[in-house]
This record gives sequence, C-alpha cells and structure tokens, in this order.
Amino acid sequence: MKKKNIFLYLTMSLLFCSCDNTWMNLDPQYAVETDKAIRSTTDAEYAINGIYSTMQNYEYYGARMTYYGDVTGEDAQAYSNTKRCADFYLFQYNKDNAPTSLWKFPYKVIRLANNILAADPNFVPADIKGQALALRALALFDVTRVYGYPYTKDNGASLGGVIMLKAPSYLDRPKRSTVAQCYDQVIADLKEAIPLLTNSKKQGKMSQVAAKALLARVYLYKNDNVNALAMAEEAITDALANKYRLWTNAEYVTAWVGGLDTEVLFKIINTVTDNASNESIGYLYYEKGYKDIIASDDFKTLLKQDAKDVRNLLVPSKYLLKFIGNGTDEDTRMSDVPVLRLSEVYLIAAEAAVKSLDNTKALKYLNAIVTRANPEKSVTGTVTLTQVLTERRKEFFGEGHRFFDAMRNGITIERKGKSHLTALTDAARKFNWDYYKIVLPIPKYEMDANPNMRDQQNSGY
Repeated sequence: MKKKNIFLYLTMSLLFCSCDNTWMNLDPQYAVETDKAIRSTTDAEYAINGIYSTMQNYEYYGARMTYYGDVTGEDAQAYSNTKRCADFYLFQYNKDNAPTSLWKFPYKVIRLANNILAADPNFVPADIKGQALALRALALFDVTRVYGYPYTKDNGASLGGVIMLKAPSYLDRPKRSTVAQCYDQVIADLKEAIPLLTNSKKQGKMSQVAAKALLARVYLYKNDNVNALAMAEEAITDALANKYRLWTNAEYVTAWVGGLDTEVLFKIINTVTDNASNESIGYLYYEKGYKDIIASDDFKTLLKQDAKDVRNLLVPSKYLLKFIGNGTDEDTRMSDVPVLRLSEVYLIAAEAAVKSLDNTKALKYLNAIVTRANPEKSVTGTVTLTQVLTERRKEFFGEGHRFFDAMRNGITIERKGKSHLTALTDAARKFNWDYYKIVLPIPKYEMDANPNMRDQQNSGY
C-alpha cells in the first residue's frame, strides 16, 4: 500500500501537516490548495488508499486505538509500569504529557477524507466518496469517544471533538462541538455513505455492510436501541447475502491466522513490507515480542468458568494469541487487525434487543455467539444486559471494546486480582464515568494554537 501511495501521501502531508503554530498545524501557503490535489480517478484511488495507510500506523488502529480500550478496562493490563501501554493502564497522564496520537491521527484521516470530498466529483467515483464519508465518520466517532464523555452520561451535552467538514483555512479557529453534535454528524456521514458504497466484499476497505455495522455501533453507543437493532439486523442480512458468516467453533482458533475475511467486515491489512513493525498490536501482545499487554487474573478466571469455551485456546496463559500472523507469514507484525466483525453486529443486536425488551431477538442473537463458543451451551429465560456484556468481554478481548462498553453503560470498572500492578492508584483501581480521566485531555499543542478552545479543556485537567 505504501509503495503505491507514497507520492500522493507525502504531498498531502505537506498540504496538511506542515509545522506551524496555528490550528491543526496548517501552513497557510497550502491551505487553499486542497481542492487541486485530486485531478483524476487514479488520484482519488491513491488518496483513499492514503487514508487506510494512515489508519494502519501504530499510533492509530495499528496498535494504540486497539489497545487503549482494553488496558483501560479490567481484563487487560500492562506487563509492567514501564511498558508502552502503562500510561493508559495506570491513567498516569496530565494535560501536558498525555499521548496525543488519538487526536492527531483521526484528524489526519478527517483532513484526507475532506480532500477527497472537496475534489471535482467527476474524478471521485461514488464508492470512493462513500469510503471517504464512512472513514471520516469513524475518525470523528473515535475522537468523540476518547475525548468526550459517553453520550449516555448526559445525553451528549458534554464536549466531544471538533467537527471538520472541509479542509480548514489558515484563519479557522473552531471550537469543540458537543458529543451530541458529533454523533449527529457521524450518523449523517454514514447515512450518506451507505447508498454510495459497493455492496460487496472488499479486503481492507470500507464496504456498505461494514458501514451499516458501524452505524449500528454508533446507535448503540447513543442508546438509540430501536435503530441499533434495526441496523444491526440489516447489516447481518446483507453480510450473509455477501457470503460473510460467523466462524464455526472448529474454525475459531485457526481463523485468526488467515481466515479473518469470513467474519471480519473491515480490517487493517498488514503485509511483510507494509506494517507497524515492532510497535504493532501483534508484537505488543506477543510473549517473544515486547509483551507489553497481558490478560489479567480476573479475565482468565472469567474464561475458565467454562473450560470448553473455545476462546480459552486464544489465552492459554497470560498472552493473547489473536495476532499471530496472517496465514502466509507467522510473524506477529504481519497480523491483520479487525475493526468490525460480524460477531460484534450479533452482540449489538442482542444488547439493543435487551434494552428494547425484545427477549426473543436477544436470545436469538446472543445464542449465536454463546453456542459458537461452546456448542453444549445456550442461554434460556430472560436475557440480561450483564449476560450480553460478559459475552462481549470474552469475545472481544484484545480488540479494544471493554472500556467503552463499561463506560457507555455506566458500569464501574474494578481491577481485581493479584496480577494488577501495585502502581495503580486507588482512583485507577476502581472508577466509573465520573472519574475525570476516563476522557483524555485535549493535546496541549491544540490548546496553545487555538484561543477559542482554551476554555474547553476537559474538566479536571
């Protein structure tokens, strides 16, 4: 990917990322040129590939966005307090030293997407426009859930990200929007994207069914359970029609090495020559790599409650075996990274059904995952939210969901068990959505550059 796109990507980097003391580090001499970068459909193809290359970086979906949602929960933890993930795990940061990549890289994606959307429509096929819209939506959604409090905490009244719908000019000094406004924009982008996108499998690219899965996720985070259930069911129907399906019990372990495409709706592709190297999520979880991240005692106890659950085989000790190559190369750095899986859509449907008091559908969608994990087991009676969220913990360990699942449902995270590090403060050992550090501080460089945001830092920082 990088070889193919390097010229345009470097050009865009010059257009958008030149060092300066202004909002988003824009160099004013390039700010008016963004509509001239794409002059052919080939340029548009290179441009959209440049977005995927940006997402592949270890500071975004290549590692950091993926493990952030794990190590801030109770199931995954830092191996030691000097590891790369330790600042997140320990909540050991302030407004001056907090990692900035989960702001910087989503906004790189947004700027690159806006460049495509601002181009002459004669040069941008509908599917590429749809991908740009969907990826812009995903990036804004990520910023909003990392830097804004859960929508369910205050109906989206708190501050989220900055909504950018065009390439910013030198004079722009935008303020942060509310979480509700950000969600509205994410939903609007996805609704516009879905009919434009190709309804077929596209390895490593956003497709129509993947965008529907993402929209179902967004509705669930917003607690719009009627729409979450309806969109999840539509995504499942479309996925099955396009030859996606849940992995079987027999396939489950080996599917993580080369079989992702059967169930994974959207993933980050890594190759021998194009990957996040030693900083990749696979190498951070690997016992013979950096072994930054391990399973907590509490999570291992949870899995062992059912010895026949196939997911035990992916955490045989304290190390996760999901990212162990791509089927042609056993190097963990070459592991593809799933962003949207069909199993998530089933569990979105189950959770939304529970919250909508539709127990028939809750049983249907939850049992698809429970019985896949252990064919001897099934859920009967009235499904509870705890049952669905417990299944999500077991299914998505290592994929960045647990912290967000707990926070959006107002659940207290409690780090129990002997494996957790003694460096954890009392505040970081047990917390809920009232703990100010469940959102990251807006990066200092942004606050310094934009006077209109200086009174918009997250409370507590």
